[in-house]
Amino acid sequence: MRIEPGYVEIVAAVLRELGQEPERFPLPRTGPVSEDEFRRMSENLVHLTGDPAIALRLGASMHLGTHGLLGHAILSSRSLRQAAGLMIQYSPLQGAQGDIQLAFTGDRAILTFEPPFEVDGAPHFLVELFFAGVLAALRQLIGPLPDECRLELAYVPAMPDETYRRYLGVKVSFGHAVNRFVGPNERIDQPLSAAGIPVAEMYRRQCEKLLRDMNATGGVADEVRRMVLGARGKFPGIETAARRLNVSERTLRRRLSEEGVSYRGIVDDVRSYLAREYLRETPLCVADVASLLGFDDVANFRRAFRKWNGCAPQDFRSRAADQNGTCVSSVDRVVSGEQTHTQSHMLPHHKTFV
Repeated sequence: MRIEPGYVEIVAAVLRELGQEPERFPLPRTGPVSEDEFRRMSENLVHLTGDPAIALRLGASMHLGTHGLLGHAILSSRSLRQAAGLMIQYSPLQGAQGDIQLAFTGDRAILTFEPPFEVDGAPHFLVELFFAGVLAALRQLIGPLPDECRLELAYVPAMPDETYRRYLGVKVSFGHAVNRFVGPNERIDQPLSAAGIPVAEMYRRQCEKLLRDMNATGGVADEVRRMVLGARGKFPGIETAARRLNVSERTLRRRLSEEGVSYRGIVDDVRSYLAREYLRETPLCVADVASLLGFDDVANFRRAFRKWNGCAPQDFRSRAADQNGTCVSSVDRVVSGEQTHTQSHMLPHHKTFV
């Protein structure tokens, strides 16, 4: 599991809403945490607030920026198919013993969740946190959810039904065999447009942070870097870039040359930077990183990464993990031609629930 700074911010904000002082609560540290640590943090929240809806509050308050670079990756997805696959495969709430499955039947998609453990004092904490977070993320990606969406939970509620409807925003029923979200699946390959996503401001802030990390120096090159980052994986050609900057292609080339850079070089710098950040800061496998950066062939991505950084992606990740004292997830041990977990469960003929 990994706790991002955005999660700590959400916890602090919810505590303030409940009249608590975040400074008096041992807020979770950021970075990798064990399941035991996460369970203890959750139990502390439950006991401190005494609010039976605390997990729903937290999940409904989340946005994709809460998940750091993983959220950036989801927002960079080319389609809902890819975004849904990343959300499901890399959810930190799956843990070692939990299970997340996405299945399709007729015109429906069904997302099931089995939590890895129970939280003392709130046995359904993780279930409610997971589904509230997923529904919040889906709304940020596509807007209002279809009326036919519903949530089926495998327990008897400890709160009024209205509480669940208020935080989840979909029909909820109880006493089922499994915890699952059910919805239509006709929008699997709808492209994700930067202009159409309601969290564009959050994405802009994330891009600004990445630009600062890249030591951007201003000028036309900085404008181009910002635009390339804002393209969310759909890196525009120089003709499109010039049109968006209201200059001719020739003028753009000349101005960049005067600053000692080229358009192709800037795009490669952004791709190289994002590749390193994804490999160092997220559990995304190499094939998923390649796809997010616009490579249709993971072998081509490996060659480009070696050219940019002097080593293979897997070697870079291993070295970064050694420096941080962490371990590389088994999901990263992907060889050329091998399907990732996401790819094997998101086949081309499938449809998704959003």
